[in-house]
Amino acid sequence: MLIWICILSFIGGYVDVYGLLTVAFPLTHFTGSVAKLALEGFEIRVDKEVFQLAVALFFFILGNIIAGLLIGERHFSFRKRYGIVFMVMGVLVFILFNLFHGDKSFAYLLSIGIGVQNGLFITYKGILVRTSHLTGAISDLGVYIGYLLRGKSFDTWKIFYYTVSLFSFFFGGVTSKMMYDIYGKQSVYAVSLGYILIGASYLILRKKLERNLEYEEVMKQRKEKYKKSKNKK
Repeated sequence: MLIWICILSFIGGYVDVYGLLTVAFPLTHFTGSVAKLALEGFEIRVDKEVFQLAVALFFFILGNIIAGLLIGERHFSFRKRYGIVFMVMGVLVFILFNLFHGDKSFAYLLSIGIGVQNGLFITYKGILVRTSHLTGAISDLGVYIGYLLRGKSFDTWKIFYYTVSLFSFFFGGVTSKMMYDIYGKQSVYAVSLGYILIGASYLILRKKLERNLEYEEVMKQRKEKYKKSKNKK
């Protein structure tokens, strides 16, 4: 599960840098974008950059709305729908990029995918996972390091988890730059492939979990039958 989450963080970093390289602003988090919109709005000035930020923000919110419609709950469960959603996203990234003939305006549509990814409410050992940005992860990492220095007892694996998430996002960004230098805008195909592989691996993981649960249930029933037969004797 942790590897699966790290891959999502990797894709988040990949898309973020892809956005910086194509449209000159991040596509996975919008704190700075909203601040920019507020500044320009106060000065009553709407230029091309402001319009682009507004469009990307709208698509990101739209992605979260879609996630809410598809999943319909605020807790994570091993449901088949998660895997299907990611596989469909991967296929759509490929199709839409080709429909737009590689035009940079396609990058805005990636905000929809990241919005969906961000809105799925994936949890790992009780932690709400956000794989599209790092603000919360960095804050939590700092807090837990503070706990460690203070000598306060807590689940120390959380430091490892947040550190791995941070580096996954970072290396996603580094890989995006390397791929863009080689393949240009077509480097977005890696996002398509990544989503498809994540969706497929999720379905496989879910199937394996179901088999394990079925096996445990069968063994439990056998033990109960054995106890009953033993008591009769």
